[in-house]
Order: sequence, then structure tokens, then C-alpha cells
Amino acid sequence: MERRSERGRNQVDVSEGEEQAAPVPIVEGTCGWGRLFQLYPDHLRVHGVVYELRHLTQIRPVYRTLLGLPSARLELTFGQQRVILRGIAAVEDARKMVDYLLHTCPQARLLVAPGHESGPPTESASAGVDPAATETTVPLVARETPTALMRALAPTGWQAARRELLQRRRARLQEERERRQEATLSRESGRRSPLKDPLPPVQVPVRLAYGERAYYCCQATLCNEQLRPFAPPEEAVRDHGLLILTDRRLLYLGRRCQILLGYDHLLQVSRQRNGVAFLADHWRRRELFTMRRPLECVLCLEKLLWRFQQERQLSTLMSVELEEQDEEATSPNQEARQPERHAGSEPVTR
Repeated sequence: MERRSERGRNQVDVSEGEEQAAPVPIVEGTCGWGRLFQLYPDHLRVHGVVYELRHLTQIRPVYRTLLGLPSARLELTFGQQRVILRGIAAVEDARKMVDYLLHTCPQARLLVAPGHESGPPTESASAGVDPAATETTVPLVARETPTALMRALAPTGWQAARRELLQRRRARLQEERERRQEATLSRESGRRSPLKDPLPPVQVPVRLAYGERAYYCCQATLCNEQLRPFAPPEEAVRDHGLLILTDRRLLYLGRRCQILLGYDHLLQVSRQRNGVAFLADHWRRRELFTMRRPLECVLCLEKLLWRFQQERQLSTLMSVELEEQDEEATSPNQEARQPERHAGSEPVTR
């Protein structure tokens, strides 16, 4: 019994000696998803991987406060290797680790993360560390809101889709507003037909044909109709220019192309959410023009087309009347010439 007790005492003494011989970490903590890091006098152990402090070249600490919870992040560069310790809840341990690294590794430089302000001098500066050995001081806690962080982490595709949805909603609201205005104008009692209202001519920066007048002019964008959903509007834009409506034709003066379309070749006019689409008898597809007030353009074009058709019908009636008058004028002359010819052909008898 005495021998066993002595043997047990010897084992206890040996284990205590081994614990005393093992180095004690200066700083010990967890980062990320429970990864253990330990700082020793000559090396850093991160999740079982050892990094020698003599190879340390850069130190970049970042301190943040998200939803009222402080956290730290350390970016350490060991030659060609880069070690990032994220989500350190013990901010004081992170600062203590940075101070020790600055004392022990004079060749390491202290960097500041972009977008953060520099804070007051740390314990290393107050202890008499040479300020020339470091570039800047440790930054303060960054004030970042959850909304700003979500916007920074949001992908570009999600932002483009959200922007497209907002544009469609604004266009839909504008279309509903224009429909209400059109309905109120049509329901007004005692008002003449909007097609018979006179249109004032406008000045345009282009020379028109003799007797031709312009009645509408606006800035318009020539676009392709979007075939795929959530497509950016930049892909559909073809040209920017000026849309002019005269009493005879449609003119589009763009930077890259020009379009001339007579009203006699116009087949269809359809108003879109933010523009007007035209289809001609010699076009393979519709041409879409986006503008600020498409309803105003459609109403003006409707008046001009009505006036153009009235003038065309009037001209056809006048031409028919002229032809009938010519026929009536030529028929008596022919009847008068026929008797003369018969009288001259008869033989003279004495």
C-alpha cells in the first residue's frame, strides 16, 4: 500500500513538472465559428497551424460595433501568407495582442482599414514606442448601421432587379394617372370633340417642306422592346434625339439615325407605359419612342391623323369633281364635232 501511494505521488509530481514546463499563451481566445487562436512569445497558433512571429510584416486591426455588439478583426501578413481572424468578441484581448505584436515585431507595420478614422494613442504609444515604427494608430470603433451593411453586402443583380421594379411601378402609376386624365376630359359636358380643337404650330430646328407645319416637338429616345425580364434599360436604348409631328409626316432626328414616316404609310400607333410605338407598312417591326408625356403625344397625333384623313378625303372628292367636270366639258365638244363631220361628208346636189 505504501509503494502504490509513493508511485501515485511520483506521477502527480511528474505531471505538475510537465505543466510548468509548457509555455503559457499570452493571449488566448476564439474567432469566427469557434476557431481557437493562441499567441505565444515567438509564434501564433491558429486552429492548430503555427505562424512564426519573425515573419510578421503587416498588422491591420478593424474594430466594429454591429447591433450594439462590439467585435474585432485582425489581418496579419506573414511573408506571402495572410491570416484573417474574424469575429473576435473579446476586443480587449485583440488590442492586447496588437500591442504585444508591435513591441515584439518592430519590422511589422500597422495599417488602417479604409473608411475608418484613427483613434487616440494606445498603450504602446503611451509606453514610449517609437511612432516612426508605425504608420497610423489603431482606428476607433466604426459606426456601421445594419442597413448600410446589408446594402454593401447585397449583390449587384438584386439591386438591378429592385431598381427595375421601382421603375415599373412609377411607370404604372403614371399610366393610371394619364388614363384618369383622359377619362375626365372625355366625360366633360359641353366640350367639343378634342379632334376638332385647333393645334398651335411650334418652331422646330429643322427646315420643313413648302406648306408643311410642325405641331408637336419633344425629346424622345429610340428603344428596342425588351424581350427578357429584368433587363437593364441601357441595353434597350438605341438613340437619343428629337421627335417632331407635322401635318404630313413624323420626323425623328437622332444622333445616329433619322426616321421619316408619312401618315399614309402609318398602320398602327400604340401607347406604352412610358412611350409610343409606331408600325409602318414597310417596317418589319415596331419602333418604340420613350418620352416624358406619351399621352400628350398620342392625343396630338390623333388630331393630326384626323385632320390628315379629312384633307385626304377632301382632296379625293375635289379630284373626282374635277374629273367629272372635265368629262362634262369634253362631251359637248365631241357631240358638236360629230354633226359637222356628218354635214361635210354629205354630197352636194344641184
